Amino acid sequence: MTNTPLVRTVAALAAVVPLSGCAAGFQHLEVGTAPPGDSYPLVLRFADAALLPVGGEVRIGQAVVGRVASMRVEDYTAVVEVRIRSDIALPEATGARIELTTPIGDAFVNLRVPPGDEGATLAPGATVDLSQTDRGPDIAQLLALVGNLLNGGGLGQIQSIVAESNAILGGREDAIGDLGRRVDGLLGTLEDRSSSIDTAIDSLADLSRQIGSETGTIDAALRAAAPAVDVLVGERARMLELTRTVHTLSVEVEEVLRRSGTQMSDVVAQLSPILDQIAATGPTLADTMGKVAVARDLVLRAAPGDYMNIDQVVEVDGTVLGVLSEVIPGAAPPVPPPAPAPHAAAPLPDIRGILQIVEGGLR
Repeated sequence: MTNTPLVRTVAALAAVVPLSGCAAGFQHLEVGTAPPGDSYPLVLRFADAALLPVGGEVRIGQAVVGRVASMRVEDYTAVVEVRIRSDIALPEATGARIELTTPIGDAFVNLRVPPGDEGATLAPGATVDLSQTDRGPDIAQLLALVGNLLNGGGLGQIQSIVAESNAILGGREDAIGDLGRRVDGLLGTLEDRSSSIDTAIDSLADLSRQIGSETGTIDAALRAAAPAVDVLVGERARMLELTRTVHTLSVEVEEVLRRSGTQMSDVVAQLSPILDQIAATGPTLADTMGKVAVARDLVLRAAPGDYMNIDQVVEVDGTVLGVLSEVIPGAAPPVPPPAPAPHAAAPLPDIRGILQIVEGGLR
């Protein structure tokens, strides 16, 4: 009986030593990867499946309909295999989204079933592609982005921009307001003429298309113009010399005009009455020239050789004094001035007497 305490001590030590070496906890307990009862597999592809645990819930709304069975990486995408209860039929258009139960809670897969879809359903082992999956907002990532923005972002630069803008615009409110009104007026004008602008743009587009269709012709013209350009380049020195000569000539002409400008003005003034008389004879000039042409033909017929017989009678009554005055100035006695008459164009001399003389010679 004296050995009983020793036996009990050894038994206690034998029980404690294995337990102290295991160091087991709740995190080492196996999590279920399938819902209770019968289930079928589905494959979901996500661009990002961070924080989604194996054994995580698969929900439709608030109802848990499955579990995450496994995850792997394939072609830079997350391939998540889930198991869904056999009594849940999912349409082919079903989508999936990874969401969080709470801002710091576990992630789960939320299946989005389109309402009223009674078409074909997903078969066991079917795959939901990336186009039908996405990831919901991640509060932790959002807080990290906000921290980066506040600590090392562009808020300081924005403050500098605002300060510089205030320095530029300070005291110039009236000018800025006037500029705004002018810009508004300009935009209104452009809007009123939008149809004209559209027409101009359409015309430019048509021109561009025509130029594009004539590209071959333009290329041929440019190639044909190349020799001419080469000739012009070869004559560059002579063209420059011609330019300098023209410049010198222009200087000389300007000097001549400066010196003789008054005399030329006088000549123009003296020619003005002559030009007025020529202009006044305009209505009868064509008829007179026609008669001269007839006289020329008659003269040629009357003098077929180097002589011509003429039998003429010339009446010069009332004209001798004028002829003497023109030939010998001062030889004729003065003639009283004629009575004033209405201003009219001076008639052309009558050549009927000459024609009668020519006709008499022909007879």
